[in-house]
Amino acid sequence: MAKLIRLLEYVVILLMAVVTVSVIAEIAMRTFADTSLIVTDELSRYLMVWTALLAAAILVHEDGHVRIALVEGMLGRRGALLLFILSQVITLGFFGVVIASSLIMLPTLAQQNTVTLGISIVWFYLALPVSSLLIVALTVRNTLSRLRRYTAQEPGRSP
Repeated sequence: MAKLIRLLEYVVILLMAVVTVSVIAEIAMRTFADTSLIVTDELSRYLMVWTALLAAAILVHEDGHVRIALVEGMLGRRGALLLFILSQVITLGFFGVVIASSLIMLPTLAQQNTVTLGISIVWFYLALPVSSLLIVALTVRNTLSRLRRYTAQEPGRSP
């Protein structure tokens, strides 16, 4: 799993670099050459979608998404675990719907090409099921890991 996350990090960095270079090139072309790169807007928009969704998967791995820790603290150990499991089930349900919906949508998009890049728009919409599958896998892993830690620390049980 660590190698997959490291690969995702490199991909996100590469995508951000491509977006940054293309936007800077666009600004330079407009400023100094009084012309425009036709692909910059479309390329940066679609790559930012991939970047954001893959970065969200990395955050799931790092357990870095925002949550209210105050509520967990008020519930005690068992209540916090139940709240965590409930939030994970809701997350899995949401991303299950995203995966199913995006897979249903992809065949109809296969006939459409991007305006300036001229490639199938499916390549950009694949960000939805790919990142959602990663998020589901990482959510399941995080949930099982937390359950193992909880049962190992249970009073009366030796670790």
